[in-house]
This record gives sequence, C-alpha cells and structure tokens, in this order.
Amino acid sequence: MHTSTNATNPIESGDRGRPVAYVAMQDRAARQRIVDVLGRAGWAVIPQPSGFHLIQAIAGVIDGRQPWLRPGLIVVDARSRGCAGTTIAAGLRDLGITIPIVLIAAPGETLPVSPDRTLRIVDSASAEQTVAELAAIAARPVSEDRPAA
Repeated sequence: MHTSTNATNPIESGDRGRPVAYVAMQDRAARQRIVDVLGRAGWAVIPQPSGFHLIQAIAGVIDGRQPWLRPGLIVVDARSRGCAGTTIAAGLRDLGITIPIVLIAAPGETLPVSPDRTLRIVDSASAEQTVAELAAIAARPVSEDRPAA
C-alpha cells in the first residue's frame, strides 16, 4: 500500500474505494473513539486536530482538485480552534455542499445553526452512537426502496 504524500490528508491509496470521514475534535480520547467507530464500520478516516486543519484538508475537495477525498461524513467540534464547526457547516451549506456533518456541542449549548437532514448536533456523550448510526446508513447499498443520500 502507498501512503499519500499530502500531509493534510494522510490516507492509504488502497482506501480510495472506502467512504471517507474527516474527524476534527480537540478531545483526543473522544476523537479516537469516533475514529475507531468509523474504522470498524469500514470507513477511511482522516483525523484533524482543529477546524482550521479540517478546512485546509477539504479545500481540495471543495475546489475539485481531490474529488476522491470527498467526505461522506464530517465530525467536528462546534467550537473549534481556528474555525468553528458551526462556521464550517454554515459555509458548506452556503456553497451548496451537503456533506453529512455531526457537530459536537456542549450539553444544552445553543448554536447559530439548526439541525437538518444532513446536520446533527450532539453532545460528546451521544457522538459515538450518532456517528455509528450515520456510518451504517451511509455504508448500506442504495436500493430501489431507499432514495440516494
């Protein structure tokens, strides 16, 4: 297997057929639990230390230079160093990009974005379960009974 030389997107070339998730959470232990959940579900995971790093990593996806790294899921802290997850979610929506996003917020925290079909707002304690559910839904093959996501 050959590892990509792009430091912001450390992913094995053999992972290119797997769905891709970006995870930007400051809490290392919580981030590792999410990475593990996604890995067990068959996802290629690209962890990022902050919202700023996440934006840097997906810039090539947004402008079309790295379409194979298009995320099937983003998990990010609502309040993140450099660029808040709320700002990332709102910015992607403004661009018409509907990547499923899980925002990790403090319990009871009010955010300037609202959940919708592709945006989930959860606290850290609920994040693993929500990510596991979304990963399972996204990994199922599309059938005639279920519309494409």
